Amino acid sequence: MNAKEKRQAVALFRYGVIAPVLHAAAGTQSQYFGRMAQKELDVPGLSTRRYSVATFKSWLRRYRQEGLDGLVLKRRSDAGRSRVISEQLSTHISELLTRHPRVPVNRLREQLTTSGHITSRRISEATLRRHIARAGLRPQVKAEPKARKHFEKPYANDLWVMDFMHGPKVRLGRRLRKTYLAAAIDDHSRFLTLARFYTRENSAVVVSALKQAFSRHGLPQILYCDNGSAFSSQQLTLASARLGVALVHSKPYDSPSRGKVERFFRTLRQGFLSLLDLEDMEALTLDDLNAHLAHWLEQDYHRRRHSGICETPLARYLRSLGSIRRRTVSRAELDRVFYRTLQRSVRNDCTVSINRQLWEVPPLYMGRRIEIRHPEGRPSELFLFEDDQPVARLHRVDAAQNATSPRRPRFSIHPQEDES
Repeated sequence: MNAKEKRQAVALFRYGVIAPVLHAAAGTQSQYFGRMAQKELDVPGLSTRRYSVATFKSWLRRYRQEGLDGLVLKRRSDAGRSRVISEQLSTHISELLTRHPRVPVNRLREQLTTSGHITSRRISEATLRRHIARAGLRPQVKAEPKARKHFEKPYANDLWVMDFMHGPKVRLGRRLRKTYLAAAIDDHSRFLTLARFYTRENSAVVVSALKQAFSRHGLPQILYCDNGSAFSSQQLTLASARLGVALVHSKPYDSPSRGKVERFFRTLRQGFLSLLDLEDMEALTLDDLNAHLAHWLEQDYHRRRHSGICETPLARYLRSLGSIRRRTVSRAELDRVFYRTLQRSVRNDCTVSINRQLWEVPPLYMGRRIEIRHPEGRPSELFLFEDDQPVARLHRVDAAQNATSPRRPRFSIHPQEDES
């Protein structure tokens, strides 16, 4: 990981910490940051760290003022200094606790001071206690399970809950392929802002599905999903940060926290999949399955009274939209936000290789490491970026044209100009 990648990784980590309370009230933010301050956080490239509530609040303030750039890593003024507790002392403490696991911390410090292992006043009992907790030198008592509370966001698009569900097999050419349903449900209304079957369950599907949902229904305040690889891609995290959508992941194997979308999956299995004609399933294509699903959502689910809200999801969603200002974004802007990023080194002949094809790069970048982006699903629309700004559009190498002299440069097309 080079310096630039490390700075970006740390910025995304900081965004991930503040994302759950990005649009929350001040009291909720303080409670959340208080809990986070008690945890050890695994920072990319910086090992394990612990931060104060004031630090978390400063990240939130800088993100609101400067966006993602405000969270970029700054070099610490005390970088390179030794820690209060050295590795040698830490090893000795670990050995003592292995032999005497129940010894109180005050007695442990007395023993370390008497033996000469502690000579600095900076290593107090509190410092020693924190070190033992952080290093996991004592067994942690498992917390009792907490009762879950029923909750509901007050407005539409406050919170979308997204997940995948395994679907039936469909005909794809001569083979049968398993399908996966990507679905996002609005917490306030139970309206499905996204529901479509795909033949894969990966980050590319998540990006494609969310682009359609954002374009059609606007942006949610919070997008809540599990922590699987499909929802943990850097592309999705970057896009969420740029759009101001708080991307929040549930704990591993905690499907009850996504209860509303899980309940919808149960309704879909009972009310939709069970009604499909099993005799015709082998002839069903992916387009057929999605067409049937869209019809069922439009004519049945969205117009049927939901017991949890005592009205139809469609009626509640539309009524709530009338009382809020929906955040919308154009399809062209979504393409730019969801760019897929590549890193390449420019050869001495001013070319880079992508998908076994050569692309021309301006001579200025010969021998340099460059950043190349393309819209999701359109890998032939390659653009050179520098300092997060588009510099030029790249073209495939034309060996015959390069043999003529002189030749005209072709590096003045920007993404914005190309989309018009």
